[in-house]
Amino acid sequence: MALGLLRPVAHHNGLPCSGHGVPIPATIHSNQACSTPPIELPVIVKEKTCMWPPNPLTPLTALNPMRATVLVNGLPIMIFGDVFTPHRSVTTNIVNFSCPCGKAMCIIPTPFNCSVLTTEDMKGLGHTRVLESTTKQVLAFKIPIGRIMDPLGIGKPGKSWPCSSVVAFGSPNVLAS
Repeated sequence: MALGLLRPVAHHNGLPCSGHGVPIPATIHSNQACSTPPIELPVIVKEKTCMWPPNPLTPLTALNPMRATVLVNGLPIMIFGDVFTPHRSVTTNIVNFSCPCGKAMCIIPTPFNCSVLTTEDMKGLGHTRVLESTTKQVLAFKIPIGRIMDPLGIGKPGKSWPCSSVVAFGSPNVLAS
């Protein structure tokens, strides 16, 4: 077994994910007509000007008693398909509205939270985070277990959709390949 493939097992400890994106709040998101809803863009586009900070990996639903049968350091482990609370952005970007003012048009810069401006963020609530296990060898309940650096979206670590975050914390003394 190659030692480079061993990574700490992820367990439900309430610690945050890695977070993703870059906060540039002064960015102009769009220029649009007055009183129109903001144009939504995909997370992959908004990551260049918006940040989704590290956020606790709190399961969306309660863990059942059977899950308490596989523990690492006294905590239930994460497995493929675990769903966590939505990931919301804390950054704002600016929408420039062109509105009538007298005989001319005035630009009214209006800040909007990036989660409102993002297609996947459910109108400001945040996007889903679902554990996508990268191991195919270590199973619990016949399901691949989670390890640190596993993506919280579909795809590769750091390039997954809709969430580009990864599991950031795991067991200090239990490793899996």
